[in-house]
Amino acid sequence: MAKRGVNLVRVHGPIYTTSGTNFGQVDTNRVAQLQYVIKALKREGIYTSLSIYFPLWVQLGPENIAFPGYSGGKNPFALLYFNPAFQAVYREWWRYLLTTPNPHTGLAIKDDPTVAFAEMYNEDSTLFWSCNLDTSGTGNVPDPQRAIVEKLFGDWLLAKYPGRTLTQIRSSEWANLSSPLDDFANGRAGFRGLWSIFNDRTRRDQDTAQFLTELMRKFHRETYAYLKQDLGYRGLVYCSNWKTASAQYLDPLDKYANVVADFFDRHGYFGGVHNGPNASWNIEVNQTYDDRSALKFRSADGTADDFGSPVFDMVYQRQPSTITEINWPLPNRYRADMILVGAAYGALQGSDAMFWFSADAPSWDGLPGKFSTQTPVVQGQFPAAALIYRQGLVQTAPRVVDLQLAVTNLYALKGTPLPAPQNFDQLRGNDVPPGSTLTNVGAIDSLAFLVGRVGVDFVTNAVPQSQVLDLSPFINRTNKTARSLTSELEWDWGVGKLKVNAPAAQGVTGFLSAMGRVELDGVSIESALDYGSVLLVALDGKPIASSAKLLLQVASEEQPSEWTTSPAAGVRTITNRGTVPLLVKNLAGTVQLRRADAATLTVVPLDFNGYRVPGTPGHADMITLSTNAPYYVIEK
Repeated sequence: MAKRGVNLVRVHGPIYTTSGTNFGQVDTNRVAQLQYVIKALKREGIYTSLSIYFPLWVQLGPENIAFPGYSGGKNPFALLYFNPAFQAVYREWWRYLLTTPNPHTGLAIKDDPTVAFAEMYNEDSTLFWSCNLDTSGTGNVPDPQRAIVEKLFGDWLLAKYPGRTLTQIRSSEWANLSSPLDDFANGRAGFRGLWSIFNDRTRRDQDTAQFLTELMRKFHRETYAYLKQDLGYRGLVYCSNWKTASAQYLDPLDKYANVVADFFDRHGYFGGVHNGPNASWNIEVNQTYDDRSALKFRSADGTADDFGSPVFDMVYQRQPSTITEINWPLPNRYRADMILVGAAYGALQGSDAMFWFSADAPSWDGLPGKFSTQTPVVQGQFPAAALIYRQGLVQTAPRVVDLQLAVTNLYALKGTPLPAPQNFDQLRGNDVPPGSTLTNVGAIDSLAFLVGRVGVDFVTNAVPQSQVLDLSPFINRTNKTARSLTSELEWDWGVGKLKVNAPAAQGVTGFLSAMGRVELDGVSIESALDYGSVLLVALDGKPIASSAKLLLQVASEEQPSEWTTSPAAGVRTITNRGTVPLLVKNLAGTVQLRRADAATLTVVPLDFNGYRVPGTPGHADMITLSTNAPYYVIEK
């Protein structure tokens, strides 16, 4: 992995028993495995990020008497925010993990400088659909647990409106708007559903949104202090990475709740139609699917425009921003653009880390699963992409959208003029009620992310002062093109093409055969591949026009051996899941360096593992791509 350019890995899994009567007990074997992984990564110069809690991993039932109300196999969404007993169990996981000496390094994890990040929890929010506090008996938060948070809400209301009872608050502040779950006699205020909250936006809804936001902020502040001060963890901490029921009205509140830690994180996925049993996490016979190109900005069913992308990075409060899960999940033949898109626009937007999700081992995956990245089309493109991203071969642009949002307006559910794209993975997208996903349309063009940096600052004691660059010279919706402020990137969603034309990095990805000959400043590219990527980068950091050593990298499509569908294209049914080996579509095309000494530069092809392919080196004035060589080292 280090050889391909990886320098940071997120280790994502529990270190405790996740269900049954022994729920919550630290699993010392899992901790020992994690300690060894940290050492192994450290040996290769790779940092570690820790992710140890995800509600979907945990299943609570009647046997867990400390958490009454859960039926067998129920996931404890939102429980961590308000249940002190659950918080105590959670804290013990971190205490044991961070303070136990690692026998392989001699350091406690809290003191290991290569353990860079700690994630409080994965994919949860009081403002997401899974926190359905308005549901009695059948919701994710069972009645005994809901009673706890309802009492907290009641106490919060009495503190906000001193001298009044809950009944008086409902009458004077909420225009007598009730919830069937109101139990004022016991100090409990019920919740309305999130759909009602962000659609009606009444005074009651505003108070509810503020309470749910402050509930998260309180947990985040206390957990940050516990990890950093009580336990002495020396790395960086982030809260979570999730979305909400409304990108326009609730997302900004969720992000405001996350501002108390060291940086922001998010998740994003792009995929086509994929239906059938277990389709949210697996690939199986009899499922149906269709391919979808991220470069075309079309909806999964192909019927409408969809101007959202996982690489669109909203920067909050001028803090660092990462994406710890990003992928174009399988099945989808159009994945060759993924890594170049991520590297180029990650660099343009100044994204601070990108984690391609997921890898089960450091070796190639012969039969990829839904989220596999250990393939030639994905990890095989890491080398040149890592150089673009980590060495700044594509410039970071200044802010083109600089929003300031008043927290008082957010609590009043006035929302944001530029909602962040949601880009759910299919597994968690199933939590969204039908018809409830908001479109990625706001008062500011969402394609601003293709032009430069987009930022949001939360204002508490000043008048908001937002600034938005005139984007019309850069975004042409008639021609379906968007050019970066730096002029180094151009996205053509009519053709399905991304062109990179920076001094030390030049290439193209998308529907290559439809593009014909692509002329860039330092290189000409032509390929008969239906879909692929061709990228040239300088290995010495110099411009391509004068570099003494360059890397040419090529990708196409891949598919398991014996894979079959019916019909062969369009929405189709998988009739054979396939087997090993993984087949890569023959590479094809020509590349010519546009410099006077091109004929004197030697070209040595390398195989998929980076080893030299036998044969006589060629020259850079005309490189005919080999069918099975994805890399070429070009040097004087």
